[in-house]
Amino acid sequence: MNKDRNFWIRLVFLVLLVGMIAGLYLANFQFVQQNPGGNDFLARWSGARYWVMEGVSPYDPQVSLASQRAIYGRPADASKGEDIAHFVYPLHSMLFFAPFGLFEYPVARALWMTLLEICLVLLGVVSLRLADWRVSPWRMAILLMFSLLWYHGARTVIIGQFAGLNALLITLALFLIQKKQDFAAGVLLALSTAKPQMAYLMLPFVFLWAISVRRRDIIGGMLVAGGLLLAATLVLLPGWPLQWLGQLMDYPNYTSRIGSVLSTVANTMPGLSGRLSPFLHAVAYIYLLVEWVLAWGKDERWFMWTALLTIVVTNLAAYRTATTNFVMMLPVLFVIFRTWEARWKRAGKLAVWLSLIILSVGLWGLFLATVQGNEEAAAMYIPLPFLCLFGLWWVRWWYIHPPRVLVDEIIERFR
Repeated sequence: MNKDRNFWIRLVFLVLLVGMIAGLYLANFQFVQQNPGGNDFLARWSGARYWVMEGVSPYDPQVSLASQRAIYGRPADASKGEDIAHFVYPLHSMLFFAPFGLFEYPVARALWMTLLEICLVLLGVVSLRLADWRVSPWRMAILLMFSLLWYHGARTVIIGQFAGLNALLITLALFLIQKKQDFAAGVLLALSTAKPQMAYLMLPFVFLWAISVRRRDIIGGMLVAGGLLLAATLVLLPGWPLQWLGQLMDYPNYTSRIGSVLSTVANTMPGLSGRLSPFLHAVAYIYLLVEWVLAWGKDERWFMWTALLTIVVTNLAAYRTATTNFVMMLPVLFVIFRTWEARWKRAGKLAVWLSLIILSVGLWGLFLATVQGNEEAAAMYIPLPFLCLFGLWWVRWWYIHPPRVLVDEIIERFR
């Protein structure tokens, strides 16, 4: 009897879930019809479309030209900062983009938006688990809505940025390391190289820490998955790395308006920026390296704090970042919030609520106050990375050295 009841409960839940996803897709499709755009996804869709349907390399100039014509109705003018719309992702990113190349753009964009929305909600769920933050159902609902609707999340969905999916891959990999599902974590980290600027610091840190604590399955997952991805893509499109590098060489020519967050800070002092920017980057990387050394051979909590710091420094120092990449700092926020609550109880909860309100309303308000046409102002790059950096410093001791229960203290005294 109980088995039959459980079956019907699961069936009803599955039907409701499918219905919700279908409704979400229809809402997204209506949005797409009324609001043409999603240019970030369009360039990736064009690469997938040409490769899947016509066998043309996604790095071929005609693919970029097709994207430019779709965006501007003509070839782009890079000298004016217009997007050349290269595919500019490594070929194994086609694992995620290729299925969408089977559909016409409006349908593909609506499906992609739906996928990103699901990923951002799952990112919120995994971030809560990673932080070991147990909240009531209604608070969880608010936090998951925040993960989807705050400025960085909503922008990710609207322009169709892959960052939402890649942030989930990285966060899920860290969660699996926490749960000692090491090989699967290594595979996810290898997949996260589909957007290298989000993973270029995380991979070497995890690799080195895994060596220091002899978690060989993490390394195995990274190497096996990375090797298979490289071998398979070279078979499918020999020579693609050189084609990809050729597009990367063009990248600064049309994306140099805003560089890294640290260079944006340096640019507030134009007379010093030429020297200040390299200095700030050097300080950031040297400091991060020191923290990596301190984490060598340490336990998972120390590893996790350093991994979260690595996420923050990635977004501070990456040569060309984007505010959509900032969704990967959601687990950083949740760890900070959880530590506040554990440490200061009611005062900590109040601080969390105030922070959520400031991040929800404040970031959107800053955007509306500074937006120039349809371009973000440099000011949008500043608040979140530094809030996360200071927050991590603030909670470092309590997170790495959580209070032990009385039994642990007694056992230690009698050893």
